[in-house]
Order: sequence, then C-alpha cells, then structure tokens
Amino acid sequence: MQITQENTGNLTAVIKIELSQSDYQDKVSKQLKDFQQKANVPGFRPGKVPFGMVQKMYGKGVKIDEINKVLSEALENYITENKMDTLGSPLMNEEKNASIDWENQNDFEFYFDIAMQPTININLEAIKVDQFNIKADEKMIDQFVIDIQKRHGHAHSHDEAQENDIIHAEAEELDENMNVKPNGINTKASFAVEKIVDKDIKATVIGLKKDDIIDIDMLKAFGTKEEVGRIMNIKIDTEAINSIYRLKALEISHLHEAELNEELFLKVYPQDEIKTIQDFRKRIAEEAENYYVKESDQKLLGDVIGKLIDETAVELPAEFLKRWLLESNRNKITIEQLEADFGAYERSLKWQLIENKLITENNIQVADAEVKSYIKEFVLGQYFPKSEDEEQDKRLDSIVDTIMKNEKEVKRIYDEMYDKKMITLFKEKVNTTAKDITFEEFVKLVERK
Repeated sequence: MQITQENTGNLTAVIKIELSQSDYQDKVSKQLKDFQQKANVPGFRPGKVPFGMVQKMYGKGVKIDEINKVLSEALENYITENKMDTLGSPLMNEEKNASIDWENQNDFEFYFDIAMQPTININLEAIKVDQFNIKADEKMIDQFVIDIQKRHGHAHSHDEAQENDIIHAEAEELDENMNVKPNGINTKASFAVEKIVDKDIKATVIGLKKDDIIDIDMLKAFGTKEEVGRIMNIKIDTEAINSIYRLKALEISHLHEAELNEELFLKVYPQDEIKTIQDFRKRIAEEAENYYVKESDQKLLGDVIGKLIDETAVELPAEFLKRWLLESNRNKITIEQLEADFGAYERSLKWQLIENKLITENNIQVADAEVKSYIKEFVLGQYFPKSEDEEQDKRLDSIVDTIMKNEKEVKRIYDEMYDKKMITLFKEKVNTTAKDITFEEFVKLVERK
C-alpha cells in the first residue's frame, strides 16, 4: 500500500491510496471461507459447498467490503499520524474513481478529497461591545412590591368578579358546534382576571358571579399556550389547548394584599433587619438587579460571539463543505435548500472553530466533578434542607448518578457551564463599555436585535 497527498487549494487536498492485491486478499479469503462454512445451498451439506461456488456467489461483494474496510482504516491512520485537522469527512473523488472495474482489477488507485481547518488568529482585546447593567427603576420596584404583597396576602370569597379577583371554575371542552365534547377535557381552572389579555373577553368576565356559566376561547383570552396549559393543567402540545371551554364559576376570591410592615419584611428577607419601606424597596432593587445579571451576561455572550464571527478572518472551503453536507444529509436536503441555508451554516461553523480555538488557548475545561457538584447543589436547593446527615448525602449522590445517565440533560449542563466560563473570559479580555439601562429598555433592545 502506498499513500500520497497532493494539495488542490489553500485548505483542500487529494489523498491517493494505491492498493495491491496482497493488501486485502487474505481478508477476502478468510471472509469467503467463513461464508463457505455457513452457506446453505441446496444439494450440499452445510460446510461442504465448493469454495469456487462460494467465490462466484459472494466474491465481488466481499471484495468490495474488505477493500472499503482497508481504505477506511488506512485513511484514518494517515490523518492521525500526520496530525491533520480536517473539516468534515474525506469524500470519494467520483471523477477519478469512476473507471474502477471491481470484477477484473486486482490492483487499485483510490482518490479522496479532504479539507483542512483554517488557521485562526483571535484578538479578544479588539472586540468592542456594550456591557449592560440592568438597573431597577421605580416602576420595576413597584411591580416587585405588588407581587410580594399578593404572594403573602390572603383571599376571601367575593360576590362578583372584579379586575383584581381570582376565579376558580370548572372547565369543559366544547366541540365545533359549541356542545360539550364527549371524552373531552374536564378540569378545574383558576386564573386572575387581570391576567386576561383580550379586552373584550375580560369585559365579559368582570361581573361574573358564582355558578354563572361563560364560554371562553382560553388561548385568545390568555395569549400563550404555556399560560393556558398552566391554568388548565393540560399539555401545551395537545389540540385541546386551542379549544373553546365552558366555564362554571365555582368560587370568586378577592385577594387582600399583605400590608407593608415589619412583619412582611421579615417574612420576605428573614436574614435582614429591615424596618422601613424605603429599606425594603432598596433591598428589592438589589435582588432584582442581581437576578437580571444573567440576562445581561447572555446578551454579552451573544454580542461577542456575533462580533467574533464578523471580525475574525476564517477561510472556509465552501465547495467542499457543500459537497460534504449533501453527502452526509443524503435524501434529507436538496441543493436548493443547501444554497439557501449555507450562509447560516458557515456562521455556525465559523463559531465552532473560533470556540474550539478559545477553549484550547485558554484551557477552558468542564470536569465531570464540576457537573456533579452543579447537579448536587441544584437538587439540594430545590428538594432538601441543608443538613450534615450522612443518609441524605447518600440519597443526593444516588440522584446525581441517575441524572448523569441522562445524556441530553448532562449535555445541557455542560453547555451551560462552558457558556459561563466563556462569559468570564469575555469579561476579562473583551473591550467592554459599561452602560446602565432599565429592564424595560433592555427588553426593547433585545427585541430590536
């Protein structure tokens, strides 16, 4: 066997593999002898079929299979031994390999097209982006205060539904003729009147009394499938999410918001000594701003990634990549679809290459121990009180081990932790300009982006 390489462009080359019969014949003979032992041919006892007959029946197919195995192994070894950073996978050069005669040839020449990863130089210090500090304005603090008062308030039955009331109802799914649907959804639903986004529907609900019946398009009333699913306790991917429901008011509750006093302050922030409404609002502002740091960090991550893709020179062998994508997605995408989406694919590939370079250069790693610790802290915070109990530790370890077997969930956690480390890197090295912004302004900025 002889392997040679010839460059065909800055990032492309052809690998030529010359095979003689001695490179594959032993493997072919062994495979045919195995077939001879197992062949079931009328007129011959098992294992007694003449070798020549077996060769005639299976020879060509076995020859092709074994040569492909030899080629695959040879290519892999050549690329590994020569430390070649390839893009995609080697592609058979159909034009140069077109004249192969599997029946009569014993010696072969095979040609494979390959592409190499480009050299990338990244200068994080040259990247300029805004880093937004989301500040809690009076409007946001007011909303947080109201939510806290409602959360710690108490409810009592009310005669007639008003804007700030909660309706507890029986809900029955209707068919297209506005009749109760046989075997349809029959459930209990609770919702705040103020959460209704459709003004006309809200107007019909206000004034509703106990035992009153009303037909409502729940999706139109509440705006999103997620909200309807929560209210009705049904899955959002079912057709029932789009149905009209007949609601019978079972109870109307009026929520009395908790008073703003030291008793409430202590319930909300038991570790702090808050005496005044002013200090309470200040503490809420701190909590809100800390909460939105993650939102700001995610925007920073996205902005830097976009700048790196746009401003980092990354040469890609476009024609090879198109061939490789069509080959690896055969019968799944058309040439027209590929051409339409190739720009997005190029950006994605550029980021993968840049990200890999950053990870290597900055020694960014996420160890299994970090993932396990992350899961343990999450489970502990959600389901277990803090304790030194040895039995609790064992239960926690068992839960962590179970989650670690969920490949999809573990990948999500790895990705999240890599993102956090990438954000830390960007904050250290990217040229950022700090800007204060309200959450409302931040949302508008993200929506425009």
